[in-house]
Amino acid sequence: MKDFHRLLKRQLAKADLDEQTLMRITPLLGQIDLAYKEFDKDILHTEHILELSSQELFEANQQLKKSVETISGQLSKIAENIKDIIFEMDLDGNWSYLNPAWENLTGLKVQDCLGHPYTNYLKDEEGKPYDLLIEFNRESLNVFAKTIQFKTAEGRIKWLEFSLKSIPSKKGKAEGFIGTIVDISTLKETELALTEAKEKESRANKAKDEFLSTMSHEIRTPLSAVIGISHLLLLENPRPDQMENMETLKHSSAHLLCLVNDILDFNKITSGVLELEEANFSIHHLLDGIHSIFNNIAKSKGIRLNIKKDSALAPSFIGDSTRITQIFSNLINNAIKFTEQGKVLLDIEVVQDTEDFQVLECKVVDTGIGIPALKQEKIFQSFTQANSDTTRKYGGTGLGLAICKQLLERMNSSIHLKSQLGKGSTFSFALTLPKAISNEEIENIGNQYQLGFEQYHSLDGIKILAVDDNKINMMVLSKFLTKWRVDYHTAENGLIALEKAKVNPYDLILMDLHMPVLNGFIASKLIRETDNTPNKTTPIYAFSASIGMDVKKETEKYGIDGLILKPFDPFKLNTTLSQIIAQHK
Repeated sequence: MKDFHRLLKRQLAKADLDEQTLMRITPLLGQIDLAYKEFDKDILHTEHILELSSQELFEANQQLKKSVETISGQLSKIAENIKDIIFEMDLDGNWSYLNPAWENLTGLKVQDCLGHPYTNYLKDEEGKPYDLLIEFNRESLNVFAKTIQFKTAEGRIKWLEFSLKSIPSKKGKAEGFIGTIVDISTLKETELALTEAKEKESRANKAKDEFLSTMSHEIRTPLSAVIGISHLLLLENPRPDQMENMETLKHSSAHLLCLVNDILDFNKITSGVLELEEANFSIHHLLDGIHSIFNNIAKSKGIRLNIKKDSALAPSFIGDSTRITQIFSNLINNAIKFTEQGKVLLDIEVVQDTEDFQVLECKVVDTGIGIPALKQEKIFQSFTQANSDTTRKYGGTGLGLAICKQLLERMNSSIHLKSQLGKGSTFSFALTLPKAISNEEIENIGNQYQLGFEQYHSLDGIKILAVDDNKINMMVLSKFLTKWRVDYHTAENGLIALEKAKVNPYDLILMDLHMPVLNGFIASKLIRETDNTPNKTTPIYAFSASIGMDVKKETEKYGIDGLILKPFDPFKLNTTLSQIIAQHK
């Protein structure tokens, strides 16, 4: 028993058993002794493990402390070197942390500012504190940002982006705020400079439009008289020997009008304000008109102008006939201009025919001088021709092809060119045009100048007030109104028109816009605003040579119902006036 475990020996000594009893329980005591010794081994093993774990935990703790110190050092370096201000504040707005960027911006020491409210430092130009926390709380936001102006100690004005975010507690309530202050002065100055540049550009564009509008009016006004008189002369049964001169006068004035329109249309297209019309038109009449315009020009150069029309071509379509005519005219005019011998062909082929629309493949082919391969992309640029001497030799604005290209793009098409120097050129494009319901009036237009106006009776007895300060234009218009049996009055300025409108009822008022004494805008507005006038609701249409981008918008502001442009085609004007009267009856 002397080898028993100490704890077992202590228990036996306390029990004071006799020898006989001890001998009888010796096997049991052996088992208990073994259990005690095994327990000691387990304790020693556990202590060893705990010692090892403690050592590992200590080493891990030391490593963690080093990592925390490293990360804290790195974060401190970042915070100290970052250019933007990083801050923390309590719920009352007192600074609890500011990085060194604060000193760079304000010139104030960080330690001197900690514990003090931000309102002591962030003030506007007048020295009034910004209520940023109040705004933040009022909006009930988690994140808040605002651009503010800040006056530095040196008196310089800075633009700052102030951002704020609440720091939530475990219960979800805010226990403070963190945020940043970024100096965006350079960005803001750039933004202001861009805004100023944009405003300058807008003013420049407005000045350009006003200039073009003025020039349009000044050029188109006398041109209106020339074209109007040429129409009148052609209606007065000229002798055959006079007819050629008058046709030449009409075509030359129409060509001059095209040049003016090219410049104005190009301005509209590049400004994105050109609108395409959707109206019924006869493609056959359109092509016949083009042939009549350019056939004499081609003949004068000793070349042929042919127009080949597909027999499947629909009689009429829906689209902008004016712009389609403009495209054809520009291409044919160029083809004739650059062709000295041979022919010019306009070929219209139906390549797709459905119940609702046709796709037309249009080609303008010439046997002219051709275009060098290197210049074929360049000629579609504005104010550009293939060679520097082209303008001097052949004339033109260099806008025709650029306008054709952009008009076709507006019509969801594109223009293609095949050309060989010295052998000629082919310009081609596809037009998808909806079919129009057959219109007898469109299809039966014949030689209008032979028919005159005998068939036009829709304006008989209609009362019109015509207002224009240009005596020649007024004379031309008056002659047509007389032929149409219109009961008309005239006025040479807006003031006279206003006085006549106060006492005489009219079915329509044609108002020039640019006039002395009182312009057409103000006169129209006063007619609309005058009480007890018989013309308070009478249709007023601007009858003007001005086609600036803002003219239509301006007319609407002054109570003007629409715009009719000068120079005018008398047959189209008659139709337009008839439609206006019918709409307002």
